[in-house]
Amino acid sequence: MTTNEYVFRHAGGCVIDFPDLAVNEPPPWQPWRWIATVWPDQYRPDGWAAFEWAQGERGWILPDTLAVGDVIEFGLAWFDATGQCVRVHRWFGWMPYATVYALIVTGPFTDPVEAFAAARSSIDEIRLEQLVGPSAPAGIDPEWDRAADEA
Repeated sequence: MTTNEYVFRHAGGCVIDFPDLAVNEPPPWQPWRWIATVWPDQYRPDGWAAFEWAQGERGWILPDTLAVGDVIEFGLAWFDATGQCVRVHRWFGWMPYATVYALIVTGPFTDPVEAFAAARSSIDEIRLEQLVGPSAPAGIDPEWDRAADEA
């Protein structure tokens, strides 16, 4: 599967774009669309928790807790007159960064597991940058790395 960086515009705190989902012959009913942030959760039946983004004036409101490396799900579903879901399409990606005008998402992936695995190196890089550097904060022994080298 080929992935790319997609640029989703946002304005007024709302994502106003939605990916093109390959849909062959959609049902005649109006689809329900959503965007959600998903993350691994071993206590959920499918192993994933989700936070569905709220609808805004024009699109979906960007969550305050959105972070680099988050897996984002774009979904499209159709329900028949009885309320039964007849078709679902999902598009998964992960967020490497955002700008003042755009949410950048790398994808698509077939499921959240693939998106999460692809985001892993960026998440690890951020974590490594947060480790103690040359000037150790108060309470950290500046000799700790020298002691490890001597061992």
